[in-house]
Amino acid sequence: MNRLIIALGVLFLASTPVMAQTLPTFKIMTEDWTPYQFQDGTELRGISVDLMVEMLKRAGSSQVRSDIEMLPWARAYRWLRQQENTILFSTTRTPEREKLFRWVGPLFQNTTYLIAARKQNIKISSPEELQKYRFGTIIDDASEMFLSRLGISADHFERNRNTRSNLRMLDAGRIDFIVSGWEAFVSDARIEGLDKKKFEIIYTADSSDVSIAFHRNTADWIIERFQQALDNIRDEGMYDRIVKRYEAYERDE
Repeated sequence: MNRLIIALGVLFLASTPVMAQTLPTFKIMTEDWTPYQFQDGTELRGISVDLMVEMLKRAGSSQVRSDIEMLPWARAYRWLRQQENTILFSTTRTPEREKLFRWVGPLFQNTTYLIAARKQNIKISSPEELQKYRFGTIIDDASEMFLSRLGISADHFERNRNTRSNLRMLDAGRIDFIVSGWEAFVSDARIEGLDKKKFEIIYTADSSDVSIAFHRNTADWIIERFQQALDNIRDEGMYDRIVKRYEAYERDE
């Protein structure tokens, strides 16, 4: 009789919808990366922010846009590694990070370039020729991984908290390269009041999926619920509609 009760209990649990499980309250973090996430007055906006807000709703979370925090990348990345129930987006999914976190995505694919001032007239045909230059990076950002793969040692890095600091240094001639996607670079240059025509792509550093990273102890059912939400957003055409909202930020004019 006891075995029958246990068996029936197992069957009941197995047939219980995943949505019946209550999501924890997450610490949800992002960084400043226009057009994917940025501060617009008192509100966070951007392609990835809007996607996250919709995913939270579809996943059954009570958390909303105002629960998302914008933090310096290094601080948010440290939180993600150390504290359970943490989420960080948009995070480049690299082989080096694969087992450090759980992943939902991709949100988009990002090609990262080495960008220099045109007046420097830098010509590069192989990674070996990059060794004599200085590079603006963000602390603990994937850009440092990309440069390391190219054989560039950390003593060639000028490490900052955000891309715009690197952009100002590049414009002032204090570094030779900034490591960035072109669309994000154009947006940052516009915000800084700089003419993008003063700069050029010199070398392709990497092309990777950008996703949402969860703390590595996050349960499978949570990852599955958020992934299903994202897949449904794409299938229903909402993803394309969200991207369209921010065309003005992405346009290379």
